[in-house]
Amino acid sequence: MIYVAGHIAFDTLIYCNRFPNTNSAVPITGLYDVYGGAAGNTAAAIARLGMPSSLIAMVGEDFDNSDYDKWLGELGVETAHVKVVKNAYTPRAYMPVDSKGNQISFFYWGASGAFNHMLIPRLHPGKEDMIHIATGSPDFNRKLVSAYQKAMISFDPGYDVILYSKQDLEFMLQRIDILFVNEHESAFILKRLGKKAPKSLLSYGLEMLVVTEGAKGSKVYTKKEEIQIKAYTKAKYVDPTGAGDSYRAGFLAAFMKGKDLRTCAKMGSAVASFIIEHPGAQACLPTWDQAEKRAKGL
Repeated sequence: MIYVAGHIAFDTLIYCNRFPNTNSAVPITGLYDVYGGAAGNTAAAIARLGMPSSLIAMVGEDFDNSDYDKWLGELGVETAHVKVVKNAYTPRAYMPVDSKGNQISFFYWGASGAFNHMLIPRLHPGKEDMIHIATGSPDFNRKLVSAYQKAMISFDPGYDVILYSKQDLEFMLQRIDILFVNEHESAFILKRLGKKAPKSLLSYGLEMLVVTEGAKGSKVYTKKEEIQIKAYTKAKYVDPTGAGDSYRAGFLAAFMKGKDLRTCAKMGSAVASFIIEHPGAQACLPTWDQAEKRAKGL
């Protein structure tokens, strides 16, 4: 089982040729309401790959029995640890995307604001299980890693990385096994910690650091090696939303199957390549066989 903690959200993708300047407007060329949230995206992709996943999240009353709720059920994602907050809305993300693939996000926390008051769920992770922390409240995530220090834990702060103080980051890095970041988040963390190179983060005790770099591929750092994997370039690029989340899903699914790190990174890249071909992070989730076929070409 891979337990995934973080946001479930309703996403609205807003396509435009360019982002507007302050106090101005630009035409919208495409508008899509889709399923999202880093935790929701990651857990859904893991389940589609044939691995069991369980969500730890906060949602509003509008989520219960929604199409998104039913979709997760169809995929087989366990939602026993998804808590409904009364008189609250499920988180929402409004994400403009320009013609160059640049994206910004306006995120409404809604029910996720209750993370600070959420009790740590009673999990029973064994040797074949993992906890993946996708996004969310630094305070809750600190309590979560403290409660399950004997478990394998991976961490992807995502957009929420700006909420973490230097002390928060040091606390997390000293207690997790795998850190996932993109190149922008890596630069932010290094600056906040006063470090110069990504590999220096391994000094906190990490087993590995995985840095995704968009079209340039990804890098996996361990104390013994540095692995570089190219991106899958044959995919038809449409939308970047959820590519990072799906990369983590592919990597972790392969890792839990006992694959070597190079294969894990290839599977991450392959899964992400499917996601960018359609608007929305969960519109084109591949099966393990589909992703593995593309991974063999990397």
